[in-house]
Amino acid sequence: MLKKPTYIIALMLSTLCLASFNSAYASAVYSINLKKKLNGTKIYAETSKINAPGSLTVLKLSNFDSREVDCKASFNPRIEQEKSYKRRLQANTNISIRYTTSRTPNRLNIKLVCRAVDEIPAKKD
Repeated sequence: MLKKPTYIIALMLSTLCLASFNSAYASAVYSINLKKKLNGTKIYAETSKINAPGSLTVLKLSNFDSREVDCKASFNPRIEQEKSYKRRLQANTNISIRYTTSRTPNRLNIKLVCRAVDEIPAKKD
């Protein structure tokens, strides 16, 4: 009689381990390398991955500076073409940039360059 509950618990534990192992392989597991060049601005950048078909990465930017800031984020998954986004952040605001690839990359490189608007050189004619 005592062997049946032990057997059932062992079976349930092995099933649980197998289910968690399969779900780990089903989710998008890749590393994100974020290189920042902030040029004296007070920008906080954070990345997060969302489980979706392909891969969806969200880059959250927060401007803690009292100035307007222009940011350029370049996403390079190394399996598709590099894509860049430009955003202007007002003082004390947050934005999100969503980047999607059709296939899950092994590594995603993100290059973030930010400058204060008053420090951007004017174009020469």
